[in-house]
Formats: sequence, structure tokens, C-alpha cells
Amino acid sequence: MKNKFKLSGLALLGASLALPSTLLAQSYIVMTKGNKLDSVLIQEIEAQGATVTGQLPQVGMLMIESDNTDIRERLSSNAKIQSTFADIELQYVSPNEQGMPEISFEDQSINPPTSGDDDFYFDLQWGHDAVNAPEAWQAGVKGQGVRVAVLDSGIMSTHPDLAPNLNTALSASFINGEAYNSPAGSHGTHVAGTIAAADNAFGTIGVAPEAEIVTVKVLSGISGSGPFSSIFQGMVYAADIDADVINMSLGADIPRNCTFGEDHFPAKDCAELFTALNRVTQYVNKKGSVIISSAGNDARDLNHDASLKAFPAEGNHVISVSSLGPVGWGLDNSTNLDVMASYSNYGKSGIDIAGPGGNYDLAFTYGTAPCNGPVIPGFPCYVYDMVLSTTPTGWGWNAGTSMASPHVAGVAALIISENGGEMSPVEVERELMKRADDINQPGKDDESGHGRASSGY
Repeated sequence: MKNKFKLSGLALLGASLALPSTLLAQSYIVMTKGNKLDSVLIQEIEAQGATVTGQLPQVGMLMIESDNTDIRERLSSNAKIQSTFADIELQYVSPNEQGMPEISFEDQSINPPTSGDDDFYFDLQWGHDAVNAPEAWQAGVKGQGVRVAVLDSGIMSTHPDLAPNLNTALSASFINGEAYNSPAGSHGTHVAGTIAAADNAFGTIGVAPEAEIVTVKVLSGISGSGPFSSIFQGMVYAADIDADVINMSLGADIPRNCTFGEDHFPAKDCAELFTALNRVTQYVNKKGSVIISSAGNDARDLNHDASLKAFPAEGNHVISVSSLGPVGWGLDNSTNLDVMASYSNYGKSGIDIAGPGGNYDLAFTYGTAPCNGPVIPGFPCYVYDMVLSTTPTGWGWNAGTSMASPHVAGVAALIISENGGEMSPVEVERELMKRADDINQPGKDDESGHGRASSGY
């Protein structure tokens, strides 16, 4: 496993990077005992010098602001309150994502030489082959009747590959000052396309090309950052609109000592964060939504690294996804698609399943010279080992567990669709693990959990 750490510093191609935090200095989350909220409690909180800015009565949670630095202590004596902790804003996705190689709408006439599908970039989507998506389509299973909520940085709602499957009426934003589609998040647009880009004789195709997408903005489309409160609100909202699948291609490493660079919080705050997360995931699970999340891009052994905890991947009822990808696919399309990505987190206790997230190791051995394989001319070969999907300006490549998670979410949508659009989260998880291809040792392993996701066809 030691080799996984050699390239960890280069894991800027995907999401789930825990970068230094920005304080919402006067913002807090209050959890009540017994998940109960009432107007009297709100009055009692405000009497202590706080302003209630948001409510999640479904999980007994309030968002407050206060100028009183001792607000935790003031509220600790209230018998109705379980805990009060800082609402910290973290960077959940890389701000460098816009630097990935792209094909603009103006360049869309460039076709791969081997393309035989009328969606002209489909043949570059090796991840669909890995999870056996085309075989499911041939059997008539395309995600129809399934709603997938994409909790991310927003979406380019007018993209021709996304607009046909996007439910604009239900799409929402929990980021102040930003609409779900303005500014359009490059990361969220990429993730949504992997799940359900339409099979419309244009561009790319999603793993579940007839599933419905609802985009729920919980991260800024500009910075990729967001507070815990926005993520919790987005999760509850997705469950309340009856999303069958919730994809969370986001994450951060939470230090057990709750110190983020120069910013230090009481260790209890970070412990309470996971208590709150598990309260929300319990609600989401009971409402019938399966949660799928990226495992993180820090090449960490989740079994043995006790100093950090992956949020939300290590929460209850969360299916955590590690990343696989080919090395040299642009030179040989028959190469192994299931090589463990050097940046991916791993460990039996933290990984449930693996998905195609892309690789970029070829850059270190083959360089950046234009690839001479059966691909679009002009791009380096390592680019084709990454995941191609939609972007606000066309299509682009990216790599990360953030790209692996939507492949698994798409497979989950196929499974639910195959079963008439109605399955409980435990049934979906059982089928995902049952159908996964065991690519390493028999049983659960450190790198891919129960195996690489597959449609089962």
C-alpha cells in the first residue's frame, strides 16, 4: 500500500480535498434532544443573544448566528438542547477543476476516429464499459422512473446533454446569493453528466440516460466551498422530494482535534458534526433515499489513520466509493480498466465499493506529448485515462473519487429502474454489492470494498 502515498500531493484532479477552512465566525448549528423543535425553544435561544437563521425540524436542527462567543455555554444549560457546534465552511472540491482539458461546443465537430455511436463522444467514456451500462441499456434498463439528486456545486441547466433530464422545478440552492444554475458549477455539471446525460445523438451519455436529475447546490459554484449547514439542508431536501438516489461527490477530512490550519475549534465540535451527520443520514435512509459518496482523494488508509475522519463518506448509511481507472487507455482501448487510482482513499472499514474515477499516472511515464492512439488528436495520452463528461462550456476530463461516485449512482439508478422504480436503500445497497465485480481478492478488500460497481448485465 505504500506506493499510494507517492503521488498524493498531485491529487488535484478531482474533489474531496480538505483545504484550510474559512470561519463562519458567528454561525452555529444547534441539535435538539429528541429531534424536537418548538417556538418556545426558539424564543429561549434568541433570549440568549442568538438569531435563528434556518430550521430543519425533520431532524431537530437549527442554524443560528450570535455575537456572543460564549453562546455554546449559554445554551448548554437548556434541557432541550443536545449540543451547539460551529458551522464551519470548508473547501469540498478543488478550485482548479476548470483547468482540466476540455472540448468546447465550438470544437464539437471533432469526432473520435473510432466513434460508432451518434452521441459523438460516447466511445471515449470507458467508465460505462467498466460498469456494463450499455448491456443494461440493450435490455431496456436506462434509469427510467428514477430520481437522482446531485448535491454539488450546481449545474449548467441549458447544456444540451443535461436539459432533457433536468427537473428545474425541484432543483434548488442552499448557498446564499447563488441560484442552482448560476453560477453553474463545473464540478456539479461534470458529475451530473456522468449520472444521466441524455442519449440524444449529441455529446456524451450518462450511465442512466433516462433518469431524472435534480441538482441541489450545497457548494459554491465559484469556490467549491460550503458550510456544514448547507449540506445538511440539501440532504434533507433531497429526501423530502423523494429522491431515490443522492450523489455526494464532495468531502473533507475532519481532524479529530478540530484544528484546520490556524483555525482551532473545540474537539467536541467535530465530534458533534458526525453526530449531526448520522442524524441526517438516518432521516434520509428512513425516507427511502440511498446515499452514495466519494471516499476522498488523499491516498489515506481509512483503516489506520485515526487523526482524520472522512466527511461524509464515513457517516452511517453512506455508501463510500473508491476510484479505479486505466493506465494507457488512449494507447490501447483493451487495457485493464480497474487499476486502483494512486490518489484514492482505501481501507476495508471506509470503502464499500469502487467505481471508475480515472487515473493520471501515465503523465509521469509517458509525458504530455500528443497521443497517437485511436483517440482525438492533440491531447496527451494520460487525459484519456480520466473521465469525460459535461462541463459548462462543453465537455471535459477530470479524475477523482468525485468521478467514481456518480458512476455508482448511475448504476444504482439502473438497478432501481429495473425493479420498477421502487426499492428501499437497504435493497439497493444489497444489489450493488451483490452485482459488483470482485476484481481483487475474494470478499471485501482494502482497495475496492465489495468490488467494482456493475449493472449486472
